[in-house]
Amino acid sequence: MNRILIILLIFVFCVRQIMILNANDDTYINTTNITYDEKKNIVEFADNSKINIGNTNMLVDRGIIDYNNDKIEVYGNFYLYQETNILSGKDLKGDTRLKNFTANQVSFIYNNDLKIDSDIAKRRDNEVYFYNNFLTPCELIGFFGCPTWSLRIDKTKYDVTEDKFTHYDTFLQIADYKVFYLPYFSHYGSKAPRKRGFLTPTFEFGISGNSSIYTPYYLPINDSTDVKFKPKFIITEGINIIDNYELNTLIKNKSSGGEFSIELDNVKSEEKSNLNNTLRMYFKQVLNKEQVLSFNGLLTNSVSTTRSNNEEPLKFEDIFLRLDNYNFALKDDFLGTEVTTIESYDSTSDSLIPLSPRIIYHNNIKISKNISNINELDFTIIKRNKSQSDLPSENNSLKINNYITNNKKIDDINVYNKVSFLNSLNNYNFEHNTDLNNTGEFSHLILSSDFFYNLNDNINTRLKIIHNEEIHNSDNIINEDSNSLTFNYQNLYSDNRFFGTDSRENTSRLVYGIETDFIINNQEFDLNINQSYDLSKNNKFAKKINQKSYFSDYAIEGKTKIKNLLVNFDTRLDNSSFNKKEMNVEFEITEPFKIMLNYHETQKNAYIENSNDTEYLGINFEKQIYKNLIASYSSNIDLKNNFSSYYDSVGLKIFDDCSELNIQYSNRRYNDDYNTSPEELLSINFSMDYLGFFGYQQSTDLFFQETGNLDYGS
Repeated sequence: MNRILIILLIFVFCVRQIMILNANDDTYINTTNITYDEKKNIVEFADNSKINIGNTNMLVDRGIIDYNNDKIEVYGNFYLYQETNILSGKDLKGDTRLKNFTANQVSFIYNNDLKIDSDIAKRRDNEVYFYNNFLTPCELIGFFGCPTWSLRIDKTKYDVTEDKFTHYDTFLQIADYKVFYLPYFSHYGSKAPRKRGFLTPTFEFGISGNSSIYTPYYLPINDSTDVKFKPKFIITEGINIIDNYELNTLIKNKSSGGEFSIELDNVKSEEKSNLNNTLRMYFKQVLNKEQVLSFNGLLTNSVSTTRSNNEEPLKFEDIFLRLDNYNFALKDDFLGTEVTTIESYDSTSDSLIPLSPRIIYHNNIKISKNISNINELDFTIIKRNKSQSDLPSENNSLKINNYITNNKKIDDINVYNKVSFLNSLNNYNFEHNTDLNNTGEFSHLILSSDFFYNLNDNINTRLKIIHNEEIHNSDNIINEDSNSLTFNYQNLYSDNRFFGTDSRENTSRLVYGIETDFIINNQEFDLNINQSYDLSKNNKFAKKINQKSYFSDYAIEGKTKIKNLLVNFDTRLDNSSFNKKEMNVEFEITEPFKIMLNYHETQKNAYIENSNDTEYLGINFEKQIYKNLIASYSSNIDLKNNFSSYYDSVGLKIFDDCSELNIQYSNRRYNDDYNTSPEELLSINFSMDYLGFFGYQQSTDLFFQETGNLDYGS
């Protein structure tokens, strides 16, 4: 009975002590040896005691907690961790909540990355001071046997609330060599909100011309708006910031369902008296679940610096406004309204300055499981200040298109049928000569059937029959849609091989081809080939591609991947001689180095309007030479036509866990009669984690990741 009573009293006493300790600021102690003075309300703990205060955990040698005097004291070593931050040292003295303390021989690891070793650390409320300290995020035994870079600092203040570091009397060390002294600078940690400051600068050294320096500056306006200034100062005999500079200003705003940006380029050259400006605007906003408003704008008075012989600024503007409406009248239909205006560089030609409002309507009506009816309406007005004999001052164009599609399977043959009824009405007005006013219209019927038949798992045959029926054509349609032209495998199967809708094909044809997909020695090969047969030689498209027979040239496309080599190509072969008229080839290798080659050639007889053969080669190369070294090379070469430019660049990137050095040499050459000049540049950019170029690593939702914020107390 006595033994049970003694055990019960001990249990009550222990529970009482736990309650007392838990009642004091949520402090928990785990130790094998603890003494509690109830009268003085002091806890003494022995070696390897574990203490939890709020969200802070400590491992200590020996010490006391004096609750009456709000004091904690550690004799010897301590180890404190809170989330991703670790603080260790000796002889800690502070209050029980650790809002105020001092410690010696401190090591502070911030966010599992940034390391600070300090003789003394002191905390006062939300500020921590480090004295005579060493700072680096690099590996301590790094590439040079020491940190790649580090800071030797007399005094550092860390603001816990703002997540901001301020350093006084600092030496920047590269591989333990002092290279730069800063009496004062500050930067932010990775958890800080967006802060204003300088981003990483870039130096450009002109090999045979001027050198320059970019010094971007970042300014957050509020939670959803940022501004970035990117001045470029050109250095001749000195920096002339009044008469020789470039300034790019970007304002970006993001809101719920939308974004808005304004970008302004200012260019001032000491050789020119004018200040050239270019303004770009972009806006997109989801008004509701069925409406989207978008806007693009470009205004400039800049002088073109590439392939231009103009000496004075010429006005140019390009403005686009569009409102998209979904589920406008029927389910899943679409109504788009837009206004476009363009003013050409060549302001003397007023006929090249159109104003173009446009309304587009589209719907898709499901008639049955396999049959659909698609309807399109396109009304466009193109207005110019003046007209020419072949270009009206106003063109009112109405296009109404109807399509019926039917998909079905007959035995092993998949069939895709389409009936297209195309109508266009254009009203042309000529301001300079009203006698030229007229109307142009056409009605066009296209019947097409596309047949797919699988010979086996690897070979698929394809036949498409396209019948063009010209119901009515006034033969005076002016093409203001697109003059683009191409010949390739995919385009041969199109109902209309011309781009846009103003140019139409006028004859029927057959298109047949083979599509293969097979594996040889575990390597995949895809190869497609087709050819068309026009039922009439009087074919508009055939004339454009310089085709004189009923049979078109052969279009071939393919791709394969052999180990680390990826090859994509398409080519056009003459239908009689099998000589190639066009070819595009892309090679990509990933191991043992990364290289991409793009080759293109077109013979002058491939299109009736070609005047010369063209041949182009693009090269991109990248190789990781060592663990911390990457070399790169890129070039584009016009192998036939001296009129085009030549460009190449060589890059070298040296990096480790905490820094990156980029060196790039670029060379651009021209061979033409325009006032373009050759350019050679050497760019150097060095960034450091947290500091950037004496800054910090800045990342926002509004811009791409930028490194560096040089605050200087702003």
